Amino acid sequence: MAPRIEKKHSKEYKAREIQKSLVKKARLRKDYLKALKEEGYTAPEKKSSEAKVSFKQMKERNAAGNRQKLDEKKEMKKLRNKKQHEKTLERQKQEQERLKDARERERQRQVRSSRVTQRTRSGQPLMGPKIDDLLSQIKADDTYTK
Repeated sequence: MAPRIEKKHSKEYKAREIQKSLVKKARLRKDYLKALKEEGYTAPEKKSSEAKVSFKQMKERNAAGNRQKLDEKKEMKKLRNKKQHEKTLERQKQEQERLKDARERERQRQVRSSRVTQRTRSGQPLMGPKIDDLLSQIKADDTYTK
């Protein structure tokens, strides 16, 4: 009978090759353990293998892990949004304070202007309020009060 020629890419050939490699690995392991025993070493303990998990259980585990990741992402997004919201509130507060200060300065300017522009019945300017204003400016300036 002529030797059987197999195609290298057929399912049967691949299955046979896998079987050969498994047998070879088992034989090598057995020889290794035997050599260890002869030299007086103890064989490494066999790892307890977990029972094979069904596809459904694996899918549920992955789903639980993915859910946890999604929850973490949602938490991070909430924290970012909260920080952004706090920043906008702080910015609005600063803007309101700035506007309040500007209004106060404008009011002070109007009061000062009305004092400085006082006039007599005949229309002449009063010098007393102008001198008082200049004096208060000098007192407020640090260069003159040292």
